[in-house]
Amino acid sequence: MSLTFILDDARLPAHYGACAVTWARQQRLPLWSLRPTFSGDYPDSHQHVVAASYCVTSGLYTCDPQLREVSDIAQLPAHDAVVVLAAGDAERVAHLPGNRLYAQHAGGLLQLCDAAGCVLLRQPAPGGRSRTQPVGETLVLGLVGREADHREVYPATLAALDDAAHPLGIQLRLRFLPPADLSAPLDELSELDAVVLPGGASMAAVSGQIRVAHATLQSHLPTLGLCLGMQSMATAAVRLQPGCDGAILAEVAPDAALHSFIRFGNGAHRCGLLPFTPAEPLPAPLPAQMHYNHRYRFNPALRAQLAASGIVVTAETAGTVEAISLPDHPFWHGVQGHPELLSRPEAPHGLFTRLLEAALSQRGVRRAGQKHPRSLSDT
Repeated sequence: MSLTFILDDARLPAHYGACAVTWARQQRLPLWSLRPTFSGDYPDSHQHVVAASYCVTSGLYTCDPQLREVSDIAQLPAHDAVVVLAAGDAERVAHLPGNRLYAQHAGGLLQLCDAAGCVLLRQPAPGGRSRTQPVGETLVLGLVGREADHREVYPATLAALDDAAHPLGIQLRLRFLPPADLSAPLDELSELDAVVLPGGASMAAVSGQIRVAHATLQSHLPTLGLCLGMQSMATAAVRLQPGCDGAILAEVAPDAALHSFIRFGNGAHRCGLLPFTPAEPLPAPLPAQMHYNHRYRFNPALRAQLAASGIVVTAETAGTVEAISLPDHPFWHGVQGHPELLSRPEAPHGLFTRLLEAALSQRGVRRAGQKHPRSLSDT
């Protein structure tokens, strides 16, 4: 079977490749992507999801049997595959034989058409699904990062929160917290019921993430950290110890005197769906697997400093820290992986469900006039 090229006119990273994933799955063919570029301010537009066999950026569509992304057309297979590329890159493959299909955005839907304009499939745009809003409690949730990045680049975290909120009958009112725009006293946190520190590849976000993690570490505010978010949480905890206030990720500042996260000694890239063995006080039940994509790990020389700040390692593999928790807190957990990639509307991931339940519980404590030993005013 010859190649099928899908020319995708997506202007938003989250839309790119979505139709191609569905088509490749229907045809039972592997999917290849010729790496696109996007105009506009999308510095973090290529996430970990390719190596984890997810749709190129959105994180919402799994690829079966595989997804590979390349920049050089010479690396493409000769046959028996679907290849997605930006419509503007059509000339790059004009000399290659194969069928041409066209992915288009139309009226809030994504559709795939043949050369004659016949529609082969339609599907909602990633992040664009709508549900009947629950009539129960409303929670105000802070999500660190720019709204455009969460909605237009990588909506998987938003989707996972929605997956968890709906069966609980909770309406979520989102507050996006761009790290560069955070106020000095972090007044933004005072109106929140919970906060999520997301993953990502933008090192410019780390300083703001660490500030938020430090504030929630010393408060009652339920907090969940994902990948880079967990790294920020661990760094904030280490910084509480004498002589460690300058700790920082090696990826952010390679020449810093003290690194909280360092490269694997053998240069490994820990990526894919791998076993995950949680321990208390990480909430249960949780899936026994987790998606990962990281080349850096917590510095084992700082385990004592982490523990001295009250932090417990709640999952690890061969000495690599996979999850951390603060037992003396309503909910303060970080995972090195990406649980949002395992969440589904019919099966929300437990970490997101437990985060929202903790937020509801803390709201009840506040309404009862009780004060948790930790509060934002103590930071």
